Amino acid sequence: MKLSMAKRSALAIFLGVAILLTGCSGSKKAEDSTPSSTSVPEALSPNLTTIATAKGEKIRVLTSLPAGTSTSTTIADSAISPTTTAVPGTPVANLPAIPRKNLNSAGVRVVDGGYEYDNPTYYKNPLVFQVLEQQGAWLKVLLPARPNHQTGWVETKDVTLSFTNYRVQLDLSTYTVRVFQDDSMVFEAQSVIGLDRTKTPTGHFYITEKIPQNPTTGIYGTWVVATNGYSDSIDLFNGGLPVIAFHGTNEPKLIGTKASNGCVRMSNDSINWIAERLPAGTPIDIYATTPSWWTPVVPTTSTVPTS
Repeated sequence: MKLSMAKRSALAIFLGVAILLTGCSGSKKAEDSTPSSTSVPEALSPNLTTIATAKGEKIRVLTSLPAGTSTSTTIADSAISPTTTAVPGTPVANLPAIPRKNLNSAGVRVVDGGYEYDNPTYYKNPLVFQVLEQQGAWLKVLLPARPNHQTGWVETKDVTLSFTNYRVQLDLSTYTVRVFQDDSMVFEAQSVIGLDRTKTPTGHFYITEKIPQNPTTGIYGTWVVATNGYSDSIDLFNGGLPVIAFHGTNEPKLIGTKASNGCVRMSNDSINWIAERLPAGTPIDIYATTPSWWTPVVPTTSTVPTS
């Protein structure tokens, strides 16, 4: 399966992960919408996304499937995620890889054959990956790495699996963030996106972790919600990694404009709605312009925040 989830959506911002709360511009526990499992079932609802959570203190991710891997339990792409159309994203131009040797990569290291990730994360949250495919005892997952949209392989014994029926979309041309649950749009709000020189990158990503803010009156508002993506424009930011994420703001007057270093800022009410409901692992897609075939449905709730 390609790194694409065209029937999924996205939000994003730019900030340095190693110092995530210094760079870019009361909460309920998030509610997973489906129970956990120890294996990927043979068939899932096309609206469910599989999430892999690391078990141990470290997890090794291989960039290639080991030779001779049995594929007798291969799971069809449609069992892992919805029917999709490619969302290739914007290629990285002349920016070095993340992670790389001799770089403070906030718990991620280059090792022989791939990467090694610490668990929990730098911010003490469980390490999660979005699952794209299963081959025998191995799961193909989307990685926090640059160039964006990289995949790798983890062993099923090293993770536990859960599922979500949420997905998120960001249309950069209209600054609009939408959240879908199954086939229903349940949230819509306006946002701030990156300046033309530091554009918010496009493509398919997923939420890696959610970080509540204290105090809640700073530049990040009430929540920071990080993703696995990195900036396509900046290598390092204030000494930290240029992670794509979304967050609240103390300048709501800028909503509906290009004003950030790649961040997607939202009103605090909007970011609260997202952080309190969407689990880490939720798929997100960022489009330059929403595809013509993606027709939003009528919201099923009257509690859509305004910006």
